[in-house]
Amino acid sequence: MKLAAYMSRGGLGVEGARLGPVLEQMPKPWQDRIEKQWRIDSGTSWQSGVMGLLRRVAQLSDSARGGIPQDASDVEISEVADKTAADFSRRLETVGTLMAGRGASEAAIVRMKAFCCRELLRRRGMLDMWPSEKNKKLTRAGRVRRMECARWWRRTFRKLHARTVEACNIELGMVHREAGLYASDDRVQARAGQNQRNKNILDSIVAVNDRGHDYTLAMLASKGMANKTIRRQELLTRVAGFELISKDCGHVGYMVTMTCPSRFHARTTVDGRSVENKKFCGATPNEAQQYLSKQWSKCRSAAARRGMDWYGFRIAEPQHDATPHWHCLLFFPADKVEAMKYLVSRYFLLNDSPNEPGAQKHRVDFERIDPAKGSAVGYVIKYIAKNIDGHGVGEHHSKENGETYVADVDLVGDVQITPSQRVETWASTWRIRQFQQIGGAPVGVWRELRRVHPDQMQADAPAPLIAAMSAINVGKVEPGAQSVAWSKYNRAQGGVSCKRDDRPIKLHKVETGECGRYGEAMGAKVLGIVASGVQLFKNHIHAMDPAAKPFQRLAMWTVESERAEWATGLGIDAAMQAAESAFSGRATAPWIHVNNCTRPDPATVSSFAPVHEFKPKKRQFFDWTTATGTDSPDQEDEENEIYSGTSGQGG
Repeated sequence: MKLAAYMSRGGLGVEGARLGPVLEQMPKPWQDRIEKQWRIDSGTSWQSGVMGLLRRVAQLSDSARGGIPQDASDVEISEVADKTAADFSRRLETVGTLMAGRGASEAAIVRMKAFCCRELLRRRGMLDMWPSEKNKKLTRAGRVRRMECARWWRRTFRKLHARTVEACNIELGMVHREAGLYASDDRVQARAGQNQRNKNILDSIVAVNDRGHDYTLAMLASKGMANKTIRRQELLTRVAGFELISKDCGHVGYMVTMTCPSRFHARTTVDGRSVENKKFCGATPNEAQQYLSKQWSKCRSAAARRGMDWYGFRIAEPQHDATPHWHCLLFFPADKVEAMKYLVSRYFLLNDSPNEPGAQKHRVDFERIDPAKGSAVGYVIKYIAKNIDGHGVGEHHSKENGETYVADVDLVGDVQITPSQRVETWASTWRIRQFQQIGGAPVGVWRELRRVHPDQMQADAPAPLIAAMSAINVGKVEPGAQSVAWSKYNRAQGGVSCKRDDRPIKLHKVETGECGRYGEAMGAKVLGIVASGVQLFKNHIHAMDPAAKPFQRLAMWTVESERAEWATGLGIDAAMQAAESAFSGRATAPWIHVNNCTRPDPATVSSFAPVHEFKPKKRQFFDWTTATGTDSPDQEDEENEIYSGTSGQGG
């Protein structure tokens, strides 16, 4: 007799009779896997077999919340989302009509709608889907509008379904080196289909800017960080730049690996084979990532209290059973090596089951960067490549921290899947940030500086801005000098140890006053950079004494970056018509996002007072590769000029 039928007839008691029909509705592979695992557990102990069975069935049934089958396709998920949004809209419309008929205020109606939404979610076992009350940016009305939005439900159901089903696949032993590496085959195949759908949409939409240039969204995406090659190259550039800084400062570099305790691992290795880990607590990869982040936060705070200013990169990647672990490339003063090892060991080993088998060997690992063996880039390039596009990884076997992974192309159905695709599926499913910079100047300002036209720079500009723009120039006109540019940019920003609030160059953001889809205020829009510094000047005193030294005064420059304005449409004709409608008759002078206040009379202002210069964008993109500006749409290299990964302009 099949296990599902046996449970339905009460073979495992009242609880089994209740969950038996649930098991019968599950996909056939899941039923077979559950039955196989039940027989294995029952061979050890009848009680452990029953408890494990009931726990697995209850967990798997959670993936069907909202009426979504465990093996639902994206089309089915979308249909359920549309029906759910329509149901909420109908119910809330009735509530609003009844409340308005009783003379209730708008605020009271919104409160009642929010109460009804929470009650409906509670009855359906989906109260955790209510937008978090901790997020102060969300309003009560915005939360209610989300309940009526099919797009929001599609996004929510997709995330819920993907995470819950993948957690079940991990629990059932479908994610490990002998099954689905890093992610289950089903999830990898679903992600590949999603990526293909996204690509088709980007290829079908054309955008036209205010200069009359038209591109598909796929072409534009390929010129930015969405392009995996550009993303990998920029990460390696920043790593090499940090290494140059460490050499100049006499610092040392270490590769530090942190791994979760054994209870976070669904699988363990016995005699070279992957088997179920009896200590597994059922934690998801996302929960394991949160554990590592919490321990790192404590470690970083302790390091700051000790005056240890380390900098570098953190790389999160999956082990074969999808449990995340971290590789950290850290640079710091040579006399802080023992302090660094103590802090990392304290928070990632000593404070959590340090004596469990294998903890001392695998939980934390330290490897000094030896210049004789290679640069820091050589140490991390395999991790960066494996987690982005697999460039240069090749077909080989590698061993790290007792974990063996194979960098081969395998088949899922009739689709070829590479390890980097599996890692991308893993990261997107669990919303895990793969790369994070530790210390150093913010990369957002670095990218924004590449959108600033160099003709806006003058001799009286703040010194940090001149130095930063000079670093950008070096990186563009001198081949192979990108790492030098990153190191010079960090020096212009006050060094790698400078606090963020003390950085002389920040992003220029302006509140637009616009509201989003759910009626909530949108975030500030980045329009350029703001640089502060000291400016030398001469006044009437120098007319009497030309030999006198120039005076100093505080200066702040706000420089707009060269950004185009866009209109989109399906197909070239629709996009061109939208562009003509949106941009026809527009003045050539740029729109300046500042108040048109009356300027004070210069005669009444002291020459020693701080000055604030505003430099509007020139509406002329700059080609760093030839060090010449151009605004002609007829040039052969127009696309590279405006959207090249080197210039970074045209966003």
